[in-house]
Amino acid sequence: MSKAMRRRRRRSSRLLPLLSLIVLGIGIGAAATAWTELKTIDRSGRITGPVVLAQSDKLRELSEQTLRQSAARAERTEAAENAERENQEVRPEREPDTALSIAGGAPEPDNAPRLRIVLDPGHGGEGLKDEQELGAIYRDTYEKYLTLEIAEAMREELSQYGNVEVFMTRDTDRALTLKERAAYAESVGGDLLVSLHLNASLEHNFYGSEVFVSAFEYFHARGAGVGESILKQLTDYGFVSKGVKTRLGSKGADYYGIIRECKSLGIPALIVEHGYMDEDSDWARMNTQEALENLGRRDAAGLAAYFGLEKGSVLSKLPAIEEEIPAVPVRPDTTPPEEVWYKKERQTDGRFLITLHGVERESRVMYYDYSTDGGETYGGLQLWGTGETVRFTMNLTGEEQLVFRVYNNYELRTETSG
Repeated sequence: MSKAMRRRRRRSSRLLPLLSLIVLGIGIGAAATAWTELKTIDRSGRITGPVVLAQSDKLRELSEQTLRQSAARAERTEAAENAERENQEVRPEREPDTALSIAGGAPEPDNAPRLRIVLDPGHGGEGLKDEQELGAIYRDTYEKYLTLEIAEAMREELSQYGNVEVFMTRDTDRALTLKERAAYAESVGGDLLVSLHLNASLEHNFYGSEVFVSAFEYFHARGAGVGESILKQLTDYGFVSKGVKTRLGSKGADYYGIIRECKSLGIPALIVEHGYMDEDSDWARMNTQEALENLGRRDAAGLAAYFGLEKGSVLSKLPAIEEEIPAVPVRPDTTPPEEVWYKKERQTDGRFLITLHGVERESRVMYYDYSTDGGETYGGLQLWGTGETVRFTMNLTGEEQLVFRVYNNYELRTETSG
């Protein structure tokens, strides 16, 4: 007997245990029709003993027959594989076309650029020792639950894009410190952390979406770019944009802990405040499961658009992003609007035309409201629009004590004196 024949026989003998298992599976499948009439199932859903015993003779006969056929096929397959291997030794390898998408014949994922995005659902935990774990509390619910729903929808949507891996700081209701969240982002090699939140205000009158980012260098540029792209998606949904903003603490560092902790580890971070839970028009866009999922999908679409990601495709190269790196910290506006005044003019129809003026040199004028009883009560906030003046008509008797308040997008305000 030749050495080649001995090697082949040894390989065939090693195949026998594996072939036996395969045969058993094939036999069971072949007998499935016969089992249908005899089948008896217990409470666990398992087929009971009498069925197996009733089919044992048939299985044995099928197994022996199929084993002989499988052994013959194994001999033929091995010969074909040996021939193919010999051909491969002399055939030159073709370089993969890395410009193609996965669906079209795809670059190796390991060779493609890949972003690692960390989603951080705000808050989380029982809130027994620290109520901040619950987040905002309105409408008989907690912010912590809603941010988790948004994050899960964002993760699901982003998973449909190529060139991205998505991680979450939490996927259950559990407490995490800001330092732990940032450390997790570093541990997975995060390129960006997106902290997802919902808003509320002391006077329950503000509305709109806003994004907070670092005030410094590359961290500002990257956060602001992604933030603007996400805000575009949210305004398309009907929210008002309050813009991308910064906030500094008393020592001149970034005020928000998650931004500060991530920056210390070299990771850009942004906080997305989708809207106000305590304001009716904003709440109407987040008050159902479907609405929350829509927010998550829009967040994902904004992020994907900024980085040039494509659904279902892995790109060999991501588009270049032009980011303007600020040379000095981008400081927040800390002063209210200036030059605030109004005048009223009676019209021929008896109504009054109101001209309201305000100037904002560091940010932008955002809202105004007014009182007709000298400041005791105020109506809802109205959007300012563009320019330094707004005009509107009011039905007045002429005896009212008018007071107007003008706000910038940092929620700082100036009121008229009479």
